[in-house]
Formats: sequence, structure tokens, C-alpha cells
Amino acid sequence: MGDKILVVDDELLIREVLTEHLTEQGYEVMQASSGEEAIELARAPKFHVILMDLSMSGLDGMGTCRRLKAEEITRNIPVIMMTEFSYKKEAAVEAGADYFISKPVDFTELAFRLKSIGRIRYLIDELANRKGI
Repeated sequence: MGDKILVVDDELLIREVLTEHLTEQGYEVMQASSGEEAIELARAPKFHVILMDLSMSGLDGMGTCRRLKAEEITRNIPVIMMTEFSYKKEAAVEAGADYFISKPVDFTELAFRLKSIGRIRYLIDELANRKGI
């Protein structure tokens, strides 16, 4: 199996479409329908990326991201925030989001972001191996 991605969105159809696409691309995908559920899931298995909607009912994407980045066990998981509202990007950066993609999701852009994250993780691992960390 490929990298593990947690897809977080309160809309089932969006979660299903993203899961189907990412699974076809070789990723292992889990879903969360709320910020609270995402935080619980992110604490257990090792996710390589969290793909999360900015605007969700209950605990929204920014609040969820703040909590994920505040916890030692989840703070280093890259968060890609999905949003329809470009004016909210600055606030999401302050909350700890690492990347953004617009909704509706452009699968080419998503693939680019995921490959970039994979390359960065590879370089960090290589550096750690060379330093004997």
C-alpha cells in the first residue's frame, strides 16, 4: 500500500469522490466526517497527509488544524486545506495549514501537492539518515 491519507470533510459525496480517486492512485485512505473525528484518527495510525475541508460544521478546518498542530503526536503531519474561499487562506496559514487547494478539487493540482510532500519527506529522511538521527 502507498502513503496513508486522512480525508476530512463533512460532505459524504466529497469524501467518497476523493477516496476513490486517491485509492486509484495507490494511496491508503481513511475518512473523517468531522474535525473531532479527524483528531482522534490522526492520533493512532501514521498518516502522511491530512486533506481537510476548511468549512465544516462543528469544529471547522482551522480549529481542527490548530489542535492537530498543537499536539506533539500530530503536529508534523502535513495538512492540505481545501477551500472555496480564497480570502480565508491567510487565517488557515496562521492555524497551521501547510498547503491549499481550491474546491472543487483539481486532481492534477492535488497530485502535485502530494508529490511535493512526498519529496520533502524523502529529503528529511535522507538528511536524518546521513546525520544518524
